[in-house]
Amino acid sequence: MLSLIPPTLRRRSHAAASDTPQVRLEREGRDEIRRITAAVEKVPWTVSLLQILWTAGPVTLLGAWGGYLLGYGKAPTIENYIFFISFTVITGIFGVLANLTHHLTRGRRVERTSQRIERVIKTLPELLLATRNLIVESLDGDARRREAAAMLLRKQDLSPAGVELAALELLDDPESARLIGQIEVYRRVGLHARISDLFTTYRERIEPQFGELFDLAPQAITLLRERFEGHAPDPRYGVARDENFIERVMAAIENDNDLLMTLQDVEEMVILAFELISGRQIPVLSFEYRGRWKLARAFDNLEEARARHRIAQATGLSRLKALNTYLTERSATPLAESVSGQRADALLAHSVAAIDDLSARIDAQVRAIQNGRKEERQTLRDNAEVLTNAIKLYKSVSSAYESVGRSHAHRLRMAERWEALSANLSDSTTRLRLGPGRRGLRIRESKIALDDEAKAEVCKLLGRYMEKANIGTFRDRLRQAERDTQLSVGVDTAKRVAVEIFLALEPHVQLSRPAVQRAINSSNAADFGQLEPNLSAAAKAAMGSAMVREIETDLSRTAESLALALVRHYRVALEPEAMAFLQRQYGAREATLTMLTNVNLERSETPNVSYLSMAPPAVGTPHRQWYRALVRARRHLEK
Repeated sequence: MLSLIPPTLRRRSHAAASDTPQVRLEREGRDEIRRITAAVEKVPWTVSLLQILWTAGPVTLLGAWGGYLLGYGKAPTIENYIFFISFTVITGIFGVLANLTHHLTRGRRVERTSQRIERVIKTLPELLLATRNLIVESLDGDARRREAAAMLLRKQDLSPAGVELAALELLDDPESARLIGQIEVYRRVGLHARISDLFTTYRERIEPQFGELFDLAPQAITLLRERFEGHAPDPRYGVARDENFIERVMAAIENDNDLLMTLQDVEEMVILAFELISGRQIPVLSFEYRGRWKLARAFDNLEEARARHRIAQATGLSRLKALNTYLTERSATPLAESVSGQRADALLAHSVAAIDDLSARIDAQVRAIQNGRKEERQTLRDNAEVLTNAIKLYKSVSSAYESVGRSHAHRLRMAERWEALSANLSDSTTRLRLGPGRRGLRIRESKIALDDEAKAEVCKLLGRYMEKANIGTFRDRLRQAERDTQLSVGVDTAKRVAVEIFLALEPHVQLSRPAVQRAINSSNAADFGQLEPNLSAAAKAAMGSAMVREIETDLSRTAESLALALVRHYRVALEPEAMAFLQRQYGAREATLTMLTNVNLERSETPNVSYLSMAPPAVGTPHRQWYRALVRARRHLEK
């Protein structure tokens, strides 16, 4: 049969059809790595060579001829031409040689940069898996099973058998686990009618099991309940971040104390770094005022006071999480559960109970040693070290919550100053401005992102550290291949990686700024659950970029928070035009905005009061019995 398709098109279509998804991933990833590397090399070396040849050749001769003609009023002689031509040739040769030498050495530097970029892109997902393994490894018993189940349930593409396994780990009930696995099978084929039948039939049996375990593992039970209802994690919405993880990493750096940082914080920092390298853009919404300088200064002071107060509130909870995580990792608490999703009062109760139990065990070990059981000395030494660090962390918790009151009082003073000035100098600029222009009170939009040059610089810094620490190097991968295992790092190394990530990102995205931390905490992280250790750097780069593009930007809650601050802190009325703008531009809920319009803005009737979402827990000072147990232990260990 006669074919009407040209041979070239047939070959092209055949080649396209033969491309597997893996090949396309490799190609897209290679293009991504090549583009980032190209940001380091500003101008191609061939262009630089042509510039030198053009400048040293025709341009020099024309300039010499024109200058001689203007200076002497006649054309150059043959001797002059020989001089200029010789000068041009010699200059050009030396210029070309110098440029070639420069680009030869630069080429090696660019090659090293490209290798570091590939190493970082390949190693970060493996570090993520290794850190999650360390998190599970730090737990014991049922807590280990529940944390592993939660990690399984976060995978969007988890198989029905995987869902059943996670349910079995959580509920320890084979029948209920089998039922939830069946619901997952029906969900995958879209049979929601059967899901509804099973949910209605077995709800009364399974819901009490969820209720019993919710206080112990709230996030895991929430994920399992969603599976029971026939829902799976949606990659478009990402994964909720562990709040204030950046603050804890900063605290560990400032205090030179890794105990203030948790392994969950390491996981979040690795995810954030891979997101930004993959092209993630995190939006930031904030207020800005431009107008009368007194109002502008008062506005800036109030914004800074509000930001510092939020950081102070977050610091207390961060220290409390660090204390609980440390006690859990050292198996010092009988309530060895993950701290994710726990309230501050529950974390404090767990901490106090764990340290009480630890001090009681130390007292018992001291008495055992007095009765001649010398083999208890090493255990006593270890427990005394844990108690010493726990008391230090508890002191940091107490200090952090004390600073909340001071920062709150400062915020109230700044709010009163703003109110007084805005009442006396009130005009159209103290309302929320929506039209064109720059003056007045406006919402400012910005983004947290890395351009290609910043990505290359971050990868260079992280790659250099990984080489020194022997993480993801060729020798390390040979060792993994021999043992058939994934990347293996220790707790100290993992925490050091988080510190290096912070130091590499700080010059480009200013992670230390409260507004940046608030924006990152309010955004969901990309779901990198499909990344596997055996994928190449190019495949991981392509998949990371695709997963980041899947994330949908939801600014509705951020816009509602801005509207709340506008009414409650700045005493500015939320006008109908502003409400319509927030709904149209950011998707804010009409009911929430309407509720805010009913807030009384009269300054004389509504004094400044505390609007804490919840009162901070009463931490107090470390208990005396802890100190007594520590003193007894040290006395016997020094003998």
